Amino acid sequence: MLLELKSPSEKEFIQICDFIHEFELDNRGLKREEFTAAFRDNKLVGFGRLREHSDCIELCSLGVVTNHRRQGIGTAIVKELIKKSSSSIHLVCIIPDFFTPFGFHITEAYPPAIRDKLNYCTQELIVPESYLAMHLPK
Repeated sequence: MLLELKSPSEKEFIQICDFIHEFELDNRGLKREEFTAAFRDNKLVGFGRLREHSDCIELCSLGVVTNHRRQGIGTAIVKELIKKSSSSIHLVCIIPDFFTPFGFHITEAYPPAIRDKLNYCTQELIVPESYLAMHLPK
């Protein structure tokens, strides 16, 4: 079962938005052109986003459809997003061990957009784990 990574169509983007809501991910400022979607047998199985802020690029809104997890889909999406980025990448997450193998490291020196994201996550997307900022230099 080959994995295909591509930009989502408008119809596929609506599906992604539904999954973002279901997975309780950051749903602010969603733009279809910022997403890379993963498909297996023409079925949406995952997605991720490179969000452009005025002061940085943020990898965010990464999700894999529940019954397709632990099959390397998230890894493939992150690798594709890293390849697409022309500059360093920041992210906010609760699973730093997932991102470390890609070269991301935990940082406390981050741009204002990431500080805002950390504040948003800790106030709006409440989970038992701690949110951390990570950075991948280019």
